[in-house]
Amino acid sequence: MKLIAVAALVGGLVAAPLAALGSGTASASPATPSTCDGVGCVPYVKRGVQAGERCNQSMRFNFGLDASGATMVCNSKSMWISWSPLIGVRTLRSACTEPSTAAQTPDGYMLSCINGVWTADNSATFYR
Repeated sequence: MKLIAVAALVGGLVAAPLAALGSGTASASPATPSTCDGVGCVPYVKRGVQAGERCNQSMRFNFGLDASGATMVCNSKSMWISWSPLIGVRTLRSACTEPSTAAQTPDGYMLSCINGVWTADNSATFYR
């Protein structure tokens, strides 16, 4: 009898924390990706870059602005080149109405507005 009582007690002590973990509280939900309008809210944009100047190319956070505010990207040859106007932070595959513009995902990847959808654009990273 004592063995059954101990097993029940141990089972209850283990089950209570597990039930609390799976209770679906708001803190357990993933964060919603953020978006913003305007180049000023885009994280890690390099300022004061010049076309043809050397840069550190990577897969993420490759946008820059020249002295006049024109958008530049660091290309596959690690040089700044002119690019479509950067308009803010957007999420991949969300709708867009600004053709010939660029955006950045919340985690730093380049997007272009193509056929009404924000689409990953690695053309500068790999081909230019």
